[in-house]
Amino acid sequence: MGRTNFNPIWCKIWKLSCPAKVKFFIWRTLHGTLPCRVTLANRHMKVSPLCPCCASGLEDTKHMLFQCQKAKEVWRRLGLDEIIAQACEVDRAEEAVLEFLLLMPDQDLSIMGFQNTREMIAITSWYLWWER
Repeated sequence: MGRTNFNPIWCKIWKLSCPAKVKFFIWRTLHGTLPCRVTLANRHMKVSPLCPCCASGLEDTKHMLFQCQKAKEVWRRLGLDEIIAQACEVDRAEEAVLEFLLLMPDQDLSIMGFQNTREMIAITSWYLWWER
């Protein structure tokens, strides 16, 4: 049987040099199955959809990982704030920002000075989720 739904992001994820829990987190994020507050509120759970860290935005995947002030500070300290801002600039929905970052060409990622930028993005995203 041939692959009908091949997506290059899955190859990138499974080849990352990081713990399996991080890969599974990325997989869940890209499938839109993380229980963020917005998702829980939309499923009639009695929870405020506001971000518990900043209370100034709705906690969806994009906000939690990239737009919350706490997340922005983490990315800034890692020196990845510009690439994150570039990824968020285009009108990308939640999971699409993470997918865009992980699919960036190697030459675009290597100019940041890190050898394992994809792994850093994946692990930092997991950390932001875990830390919340």
